[in-house]
Amino acid sequence: MQREEIQTICDTMSEGAYAFYYADGKQEPLLLSNRPAGERFLTASIIKVPILYVWTLLEAQEVVSSDELCDFGDEPVVKGAGFSWLFRTRQLAYNDVLAMMIATSDNFCTNLIINRLGMERINQVFRDAFGFADTHLGRKMMNRPDPARGKDNWTTAGDVIRWFDLFERFSVDQQTFIGEKLAVCESANLFLRNIKGDAFDFYHKSGGLANVISEWGFTKQKKIFLLTNDQPDYQKVYDAFGVLGKNLLP
Repeated sequence: MQREEIQTICDTMSEGAYAFYYADGKQEPLLLSNRPAGERFLTASIIKVPILYVWTLLEAQEVVSSDELCDFGDEPVVKGAGFSWLFRTRQLAYNDVLAMMIATSDNFCTNLIINRLGMERINQVFRDAFGFADTHLGRKMMNRPDPARGKDNWTTAGDVIRWFDLFERFSVDQQTFIGEKLAVCESANLFLRNIKGDAFDFYHKSGGLANVISEWGFTKQKKIFLLTNDQPDYQKVYDAFGVLGKNLLP
């Protein structure tokens, strides 16, 4: 697929905000956006990827352990995504909680992880260890946003590109720890929506809210994401994901 064809597809989403990135190691990476560099995008659940990175880094520093048991009584139950709130089991290893956070985008499990790490420490790692210019965790999942007071979750296209680089900087064991969770993400209705079967391994995370549809992911050879905010026509966004994924991922 040529750059001009990709631009035409992205133009169908020009009524809202978008940022699309693709790299295959053969040509210069492609970043297309109808917003200025550095403009914020609300993240929805893709913020769970850098949260997983923070856990992985802090586990290497022996601050936390994925073998430690998580007590489900540590957080108020929330719904919205995932199903851990239905469990009669009240304790799981943090590894399993992290897996649920990614695989089913479980909001209750995510809040348990945020509680264990601490929101302030997560943002400190974002800034100091990961070098993010403007990725921010300002609220737990399902809490009411208040952007004026910093109570929302956002990132920039530049920071999301950095997520790929950070993954490659982790050790082989850490990449396995992260990758095994991204590989079982159940979402298949965005980049994979027009691809049948298990043709290849796709390590990814999607996120959706009333005004957000986004997905970030990679294969062994390719890196791709599409961030969208404030799109008035969701069908155009879904169609764009499907065409881009079918033509660029396999």
